Amino acid sequence: MRITFLGHAGFAVETASSVVVMDPWLSERGAFDSAWMQLPRNHHLAPRVRALLETPGRERFLYVSHEHKDHFDPEFLATLQRRDFTVVIPRFLRSELQDVFAKYGCKRVIACEDGREVPIKGGYIKLFVSEQGTNRDSAVMVRGEGQCFLNLNDCKLHDRLARIAEEEGPVDVFTAQFSGAIWHPTCYEYPEETYAAISLKKRESKFEAVSRALETLRPRAYLASAGPACFLDPTLFHLNLEKVNIFPNATQLFRFLDQRLPNAALKKLESMPGDVLDAGTLDYVSLDGERLTEDRFESYLRAYAADMAHLFRERRRNMLRAEVDEIHARLRVELQRKLDHLDLHARVGMPLYVELTELPHRLLRVDFQARRVDEVPSIHESTRYAMKVSAVDLVRVLDRKLTWEDFLLSFRLRLSRSPDVYEPILHGFLGVEIEDLRAFCEGVRSTESQRERTVVDAGGRRFTVQRFCPHQGADLSEGWVEEGRYLVCPRHRWRFDLEDGGRCPTNGSTLCAEPATQPSIPSESEPDVPLHPVQEPLSL
Repeated sequence: MRITFLGHAGFAVETASSVVVMDPWLSERGAFDSAWMQLPRNHHLAPRVRALLETPGRERFLYVSHEHKDHFDPEFLATLQRRDFTVVIPRFLRSELQDVFAKYGCKRVIACEDGREVPIKGGYIKLFVSEQGTNRDSAVMVRGEGQCFLNLNDCKLHDRLARIAEEEGPVDVFTAQFSGAIWHPTCYEYPEETYAAISLKKRESKFEAVSRALETLRPRAYLASAGPACFLDPTLFHLNLEKVNIFPNATQLFRFLDQRLPNAALKKLESMPGDVLDAGTLDYVSLDGERLTEDRFESYLRAYAADMAHLFRERRRNMLRAEVDEIHARLRVELQRKLDHLDLHARVGMPLYVELTELPHRLLRVDFQARRVDEVPSIHESTRYAMKVSAVDLVRVLDRKLTWEDFLLSFRLRLSRSPDVYEPILHGFLGVEIEDLRAFCEGVRSTESQRERTVVDAGGRRFTVQRFCPHQGADLSEGWVEEGRYLVCPRHRWRFDLEDGGRCPTNGSTLCAEPATQPSIPSESEPDVPLHPVQEPLSL
């Protein structure tokens, strides 16, 4: 088995009889309205990937993990002329991927439910599908020629990895996201010190998730992928050069892993786009000519930005006041339609203010309790959520050129909240499409309806807690305990204070923790966590 790194989260896995191309993101326009660009550049690989998918003689498969445009690249896929290959995608409640590929004209489309195997000669492709709340994603395993490659990409399956390892057997090469990919804290108006502290905590949490996955799976090699994109829009370029943010590189991850797993028999690989790895020997068959190193990072980015400057000149334009007024009116209608579809509106106790930067004294105030949107001159509550955005950027959402989630991931907005507490229903209101909001609410109710409990040992005491995380339903029996009192969710690393009834200090969610009838008195050799004992995460 040979594995070619295509950049970001893209791979081509080849055996003598089959080729599986995974998440090829190769468009020179990047993703999320060109806010994200591939790092390092990988556009030169487009002809090679086209040849892999268009050349007969082997079974050919295209796998797309989910809808995010740094994985699903319609612009590149439209350039493929010969489409006699099979598309393998996850089956989500939202049918966007199925609808797109039903019209694509390929040989066949296999929409896989969780755990489905697609046979190939001498092995199989297997998908693991995850859909909770606003998150839809999948992971893929390819087994063939005596080797196994598991690509977790962005999929948060950490609470299932132990079962996957038990059911599927040894994994030779493993890859998983290690960098952040979210608008918090990137788009929030925090003081510099607060921003850095939140970023560092999130970075360590992501690194710790990779560490625990490696401990569970014990692969022979880890391939760093789904790392940071770069931001070449002049309004976003500063994100690349911040001393601390949620976009670390592979070198920083490997330093963490060296401390966290000092005795692991693990080969850590940072590939460049175009590098080809032999999964059996773990040696590179070939290396791409250009290597991006830390010492030339800034000069590389500035040259890259100069080459792509035309993209950002093309998208910026001055708007007439009448155009802005029209966008303001359309936005008000859009927010009201969203509110009408949000069945759980009464749970949101604070208003949302939306400001077009061109109209700073005509804010839209979303009152979730009264279920109405009003125009107001200013913010007049201390408890509120606020969003600022340019009409030039937002109109692309109203014109359906971007989804709401794509827009949020473009980072072309500013957010603030008081108090600084995550509100899941409001978060869903912003990020979910109108037609999906009722399903989103049903998903919240379904997660909350799970009442199964489990037992946790912590600090010499035993607690019973709800087994499934109230956030998105992760199995907390696969979690761990920190500081002798905090149960940590394996999927998003929320911490629940067992000595405070299982409450999460950052958002008020609770596991309804109660002392168990029989106290736990572990011996000196027993860990605090009964299922997956591992050491505490180390600071960078």
